[in-house]
Amino acid sequence: MEMHQLRYFVAVAEEENFTRAAAKSYVSQPSLSAQIIKLEDELGEKLFNRLGRRVELTPAGIFFEKRARSILMEVDNARREIQEGVVEPKGVLRVGFTPTVGPYLLPPVLAACRERFPKLEIQMEENLRRPLMDNLVDGNLEVVISSYTGKGLHIDAEPILLEQLNLVVPRKHALVKKNKISIRDFKDEPLIVLGESSTLGEKIFEFFGRNDFEPKVGALCSQVSTVKALVHSGVGLAILPEMAREEISPYDVVFKSLVSSHMTRLLFALTHEQRYLTSGARAFLRVVREIIDERK
Repeated sequence: MEMHQLRYFVAVAEEENFTRAAAKSYVSQPSLSAQIIKLEDELGEKLFNRLGRRVELTPAGIFFEKRARSILMEVDNARREIQEGVVEPKGVLRVGFTPTVGPYLLPPVLAACRERFPKLEIQMEENLRRPLMDNLVDGNLEVVISSYTGKGLHIDAEPILLEQLNLVVPRKHALVKKNKISIRDFKDEPLIVLGESSTLGEKIFEFFGRNDFEPKVGALCSQVSTVKALVHSGVGLAILPEMAREEISPYDVVFKSLVSSHMTRLLFALTHEQRYLTSGARAFLRVVREIIDERK
């Protein structure tokens, strides 16, 4: 069994097509197909069902994919560890973050990293938590800043920030003058919610369910700025983290504290437990912790 065979196998599993996998692996399609056949002969099992132009993993292939990815990650870890030594952070670092984190935490972190680590290139992906977690587990991302449910496999989760969730209302709304706001005060109001697949959206639905209320969803959005714009326009109210509060904003909205102790969220720095953290990842996380400590 050769390393290049494992890489070809993972490429086919990802692309579900031999031609695309060959192009991704910079090898001819006949050569890649021949190596996959040799791998299957050595294992004594078919790894793929050939369905015309598309292929899919067999049960043996599904089992073998996990092993192959683990082996490739360990080899990559060894290479990175030897190549890096104690040199300054450099190379490419791929990080992911959710929409409620990116606009508020990432700008100062990236500015500090550019100044202190000029040889480090940071590539970013903004997405909802679930696809970010998938990319982290698959090795496509090295660090993710997000909420976390604890359900992911092979994830190291470092708590970095506990922050309050606030009710966001238009400035002329009656609740602006109210000091203590409970869920009963806005249970009948339409809510502007970040998509149900976001951690924040899930928390809001759980919060209403815990209090035996059904939320009246006025809109599902994927961006915090869209949520604020709709609240500003009077479409409904919203629940957003403290991080989303801005001193200067084009939207005339007010953040109001809620009396419920459940209305907080915990942010984590998420990494793969089996993946070697590069000096760039470690440097990035140090800056994240510093920026957060400065804001406390």
